[in-house]
Amino acid sequence: MTTADGPVVFDPADFGAIPRSKELRRWMRKVRRGKADRTIWQQLEDIYVVAFALAMLGATGGNVLLKLNDRSAACTTGSCSWLLDTVPWILVPLLVSTLLRVLLSVGPVSASRATGFWLLATPVDRASLLRPSYRLVMIVSAIAGAVAALVGFALFGAAWSAVGEAAVLTTVLLICTACVTVWAQQTAGRTRGALRVADGFLVIAAIPAIVLALRSTQDESSSGVTLGLSALGSHSVTEPFLTSDQIRLLVTGVIGLVLAVLLVVITARSLNRLSRTSVIAGGELLAGMAGAAITMDISLLADVVAGRHWRTVGRVHSRRGRGSLAQAVIYREFLRILRWPRRLIVGFGLLVVPYAVAGTGYDVLVPIAAGLAGFGAVRPLMDGLRSVCRSIGLVRALGMTLRELRVAMSVVPALFVLVWVLLAYPAIGSPSAAFAVGVGILTGVVRQASARPPSYSGPLVASPMGAIPPGLFSQPIRGFDLLLLCLAPVLLGINQRWALIVPSFILAVMFAVHPKQA
Repeated sequence: MTTADGPVVFDPADFGAIPRSKELRRWMRKVRRGKADRTIWQQLEDIYVVAFALAMLGATGGNVLLKLNDRSAACTTGSCSWLLDTVPWILVPLLVSTLLRVLLSVGPVSASRATGFWLLATPVDRASLLRPSYRLVMIVSAIAGAVAALVGFALFGAAWSAVGEAAVLTTVLLICTACVTVWAQQTAGRTRGALRVADGFLVIAAIPAIVLALRSTQDESSSGVTLGLSALGSHSVTEPFLTSDQIRLLVTGVIGLVLAVLLVVITARSLNRLSRTSVIAGGELLAGMAGAAITMDISLLADVVAGRHWRTVGRVHSRRGRGSLAQAVIYREFLRILRWPRRLIVGFGLLVVPYAVAGTGYDVLVPIAAGLAGFGAVRPLMDGLRSVCRSIGLVRALGMTLRELRVAMSVVPALFVLVWVLLAYPAIGSPSAAFAVGVGILTGVVRQASARPPSYSGPLVASPMGAIPPGLFSQPIRGFDLLLLCLAPVLLGINQRWALIVPSFILAVMFAVHPKQA
């Protein structure tokens, strides 16, 4: 096996035949079942509970969706038809962009550190070991595409044959997108290129959303103009056997299924090109996200994703600071945000949401839609504040109080909020409502970023899931509570003066009170 002056050479005759991945999985399954302490009846009981919950959720959601579809289909004006023709150009690019970003942040093909150390480093066929994870990604992508298309198209009153056709096409498109992410995972250059494509789809989705929002200023005679998807809103007439829409759905489904299966099979053969580093990184990310989900800490979930990104980057070019104390902190926060420009692109891309809601005619929902979209756009910029609020040593090293640091680290995100709200103002329409939205976004993200971790020292609350700390329930709503308080006068239709007073009071209290440290 070895030579006097040469490297170690692997000889199968010294170790025996290399086991197949199927045999290894069978052996691991046998070991796990041997250590299981749950009976078959307990497992069947859990399966019954999950199946019953899914059935109840599906029946309830299906009934609501059916009624909304009937109500939307009753609208026969040109505005409803134009809206139905515009929504696909917003929904489909958003789905593709979201799936690209989510899957590329995970892997998409992933494996645990134990699998990477004990199995992927051996001569065992890597493609066979990663195939179960690959299949799971394809299944999840297909389900996400079908559900999103079903809800998105049926909600606006499309014919059920058109909804089925859209679901098939969207499912095939997202499966192809998932295959592209697997191909992009093989090299870092492909991953960066795929992320740029995702940003491009986000920009594409913003164009029809802005057109939809600005349509109210156009003449009503142009409402019959379509974007090329008028077939999605045409209700078919019942015929003896198969209508033209049903035949088209059948042909489209067969062709799409063949293309999707062919692409999935071709991509599966390239799984052995995936590096062990990228596969293990995805498994570590999923493990961290599972821990954040257990504690219901949204900020910790964002930290896990940010940590994965910076480990991938490795290093950046250092720049000399400017000023001292608060001025230096503000300048450093500005540089830190610019080092991840894709977050800014996604943040501005979320301007699609208020404009799209304004274009649908639901003006009452525009402020809350703008607030939630702005919250999602600004929250990723608060990583520095979160790190400081959970590190007493870092606060002492910076030589400032935690309140002063919270004010200084909120300056750059506040400027982004100001620009974001000004760009969303045509959709919001009211200066007082825009002020409430901006203050609600800023105070909400600051509260969530500076919140302490959940405390486990107090009494526990009994629940069907076991004993739970009371502080765990308040974790998911931290930040969103201040957003809703600022928007309450706008949503309730109170005098516009209160839409200025309430957010101003919340803003003053937020930056005047000394925060509690972890």
